[in-house]
Amino acid sequence: MVFVITDVAVGAPFDGSGKVFIYHGSKAGLVTKPAQVLDGISVGVNTFGYSLSGGIDIDGNAYPDLAVGSLADTVVLYRSRTVIRVFKDVTIIPQNIDLEQESCKHGPGVCVEFTVCFSYTAFPHTYNPKIILKCVFEAETDRRQQGKASRVYFLNRKPNDPEYQSITTVELHKQASSRCITTAFQLQDDIRDKLRSIPVTLTYNILEARNRRQSSVHSLPPLMPILSEEEPNVYNTEVHFIKEGCGEDKICHSNLQVNYTFYSRVGKADQFVPLPVENSIQVFSLTDQKDVVLKITVTNFPSDPLHPHLDGDDAHAAQLIATFPETMSYSGVRPTGSAMDKTVVCHSNENASQAVCELGNPMKRNAEITFYMVISTQGITLETTELDVKLEMATISEQNLTSVFATAKVIIELPLSVSGEATPNRLYYSGDVKGESAMKNEEDVGTPVDIEVTVSNRGKSLRTLGSAYLNLMWPHELANGKWLLYPMKVQLKEKEQSGRSMECIPIDAINPLRLDTVRSDSSSLTPVASQRSANRWSLTYPAKKKDVVLDCARGTAHCVVFQCPLYSFDQQVVLNVHGRLWNSSFLEDYPSGSNIEVVVRANITVKSSIKNLVLRDATTQISVMLYSELDVVVYGGIPWWIILIAVLAGILLLLLLVLILWKVRCSPFLC
Repeated sequence: MVFVITDVAVGAPFDGSGKVFIYHGSKAGLVTKPAQVLDGISVGVNTFGYSLSGGIDIDGNAYPDLAVGSLADTVVLYRSRTVIRVFKDVTIIPQNIDLEQESCKHGPGVCVEFTVCFSYTAFPHTYNPKIILKCVFEAETDRRQQGKASRVYFLNRKPNDPEYQSITTVELHKQASSRCITTAFQLQDDIRDKLRSIPVTLTYNILEARNRRQSSVHSLPPLMPILSEEEPNVYNTEVHFIKEGCGEDKICHSNLQVNYTFYSRVGKADQFVPLPVENSIQVFSLTDQKDVVLKITVTNFPSDPLHPHLDGDDAHAAQLIATFPETMSYSGVRPTGSAMDKTVVCHSNENASQAVCELGNPMKRNAEITFYMVISTQGITLETTELDVKLEMATISEQNLTSVFATAKVIIELPLSVSGEATPNRLYYSGDVKGESAMKNEEDVGTPVDIEVTVSNRGKSLRTLGSAYLNLMWPHELANGKWLLYPMKVQLKEKEQSGRSMECIPIDAINPLRLDTVRSDSSSLTPVASQRSANRWSLTYPAKKKDVVLDCARGTAHCVVFQCPLYSFDQQVVLNVHGRLWNSSFLEDYPSGSNIEVVVRANITVKSSIKNLVLRDATTQISVMLYSELDVVVYGGIPWWIILIAVLAGILLLLLLVLILWKVRCSPFLC
């Protein structure tokens, strides 16, 4: 025998103003969680629940009512409402959505129709009011909570109702009498998600209950019935799409794979060449802050050709998501030029740090898509060591997707070159030997020489170019410590007329003896000695002359290094060094019989912890030839005009001799 425990009311008069707890009974026993709590505060009674009286049907609806008393002279009557059980039968046509088949009755489009038939039962059987149910159909609740638009709209909704909702009513005239309602929704045009099913929720509640007989004047007014908790008033269902291109289980197991190769642009045209590879990784050489191009290939092939049914199904709503670091940004896409390739459309966010590319909906089995993604490298600085683009595949088909990082090594090739020249490039020394203390102005030192070093920037100014320096190795001493080239003035300036001047160090190495300068304009410093050097005839020396190279790199001279910072500039910067050949040193050490070459070197260095910095054409050397005036006298050739006069004089003398001999031969004594 099965015992059913009836509902129980428990009074708690001293719990605040007093409470009564209602517990439902069931076949399993008493439900320990109260179904209802009556509070004395709501009726303004203290010690509410001190006494209880139940089991009596006061209003005659076949349900026992409850009287609650207190220590005061107040009794509160709680009437029980009739409980009805609503039954429903839902029919969906079509049960699965075929996007290729139009199913709307009113016109073109894909529609789904819902038919719901309701009936109800109650106790006692004689209870037969007209029950009006309010029914609310709502589609894609979760999708809308995510901020996405609904893929459907209901056709028979009221003007003020949202498109994803349909509200209607149904009248149930008596128990066990069935009545039906019908509603339908239509799919929006060009929906992307054609794989996930469309969830629909039906919620119904009692809107009104009308009794057929009117209550008498002395009877209590009827109460609105309530729905039984044993039958939930919410019905959830899903409408599925017919999944073409999927396996026998109707689940699409795609196999999206992405491959990439970095390219660079050739000129301004859409022609691209792969980046070179070093140690199995591509290398991007930044010379002009140009764009880099990523060639991307996405495939959807079965992973195992012997078992193609395992995966490689259609990839619905397939996308490629590219995420760029701060140093890079999305610029655009270009086709590969192949007639087989599909046109890919990509959209970027506001700062172009991410791009989403549509690959197809669906991307079919055995499909392959290749395209070029152009990426701007304007944000790259000297501290950038690699290109790192995150590539993510996305699809609503079934696949465990992982991110791929497209990586290339960055070589920062500074677009700088250095060149130099000496004016004049041949110097002559002569005169008397003087001590250092005898030098008062620069003319006392010796022959002037001007060294000009030009640094050219072939590309755009890099942001951190201030960490680059021009170094000039100035040979100021012979190996024995005697003066060689005495520096008088060092100036670094942009070649443009309005260019700024920059200071080189060490400053104290410039004119350390504080000799008086002849002129302030270095361009006019062309003394007689240098003019004479330019006008000298070519000299031919015997093979026995000794070659001497004065070069700090060889240890035959000592250099002071002038270091000049190279701030950001657009075209050229010029270093001008004005100096004097220290005649006395060469008169003492090289009085004659030597071919002397003085080598001045210049290079560009970068003070940085960066290991991938490359400088090409960043060194130069300038040669200045030195000759002794004594060598010119001893070994110098005869001027051409003297030779010409001598030849002409010889010819004239020969003609006179021939004429005299002819006269003698033809005298009267011999002829």
